[in-house]
Amino acid sequence: MEDEMIGKVFDHLSVVERLEDYVTPTGGKHKRYLCKCSCGKETAVLKEYLTSGRQKSCGCQRGREITHGHTSTRIYRIWANMVNRCTNPNNPAYHNYGGRGITVCDEWRKFEPFLAWAESSGYSDQLTIDRIDNESGYYPENCRWVNDFTQANNKRSNRFVEYGGQSMTLADWSRAVGIPYKTLHRRLVASGWDVERALTQKLRKGKSTVCQTQN
Repeated sequence: MEDEMIGKVFDHLSVVERLEDYVTPTGGKHKRYLCKCSCGKETAVLKEYLTSGRQKSCGCQRGREITHGHTSTRIYRIWANMVNRCTNPNNPAYHNYGGRGITVCDEWRKFEPFLAWAESSGYSDQLTIDRIDNESGYYPENCRWVNDFTQANNKRSNRFVEYGGQSMTLADWSRAVGIPYKTLHRRLVASGWDVERALTQKLRKGKSTVCQTQN
């Protein structure tokens, strides 16, 4: 069973793997982990140092640690997850990010500059971070805050569907015909429906849809 600490982010430190326990001179054992700092350096840290906040970096931040008061907030989790999926090979999403060259700019390796950008660029709890060019990394000129619909339309894996002389993304068709995106995707991909049937067949349980597209 995989250790629950793997992949977690504590301030500047991302947990990469479990190391051998640290054994004290008196025989006491303490869990120890290999962590990757936001500066790129790896370091071994005791579990209790991570969870208590006693150690927040590899040492590069010593003397200039800032208590920003956002550790438990949504914006902090967005930042931590962004850095983690781009730097931690043990993150389940790493192959879609760091594994294919998506990086986080040096400025955003620290939370405070990222927070300042977020607050000045329209962040709200109803929006998510989105890269304008999905082949480029996370940096101010390539990122924006969008709703779920815009982000779905900007996915690298998004597919275009042609019907009735129109070619639109699946997300756009979802909005046009009133059928949930996941339902359309399941009909076309998992169930192998043809496009006309997928876009025009009404939902069950009395949920009607707009069955004609606009010309």
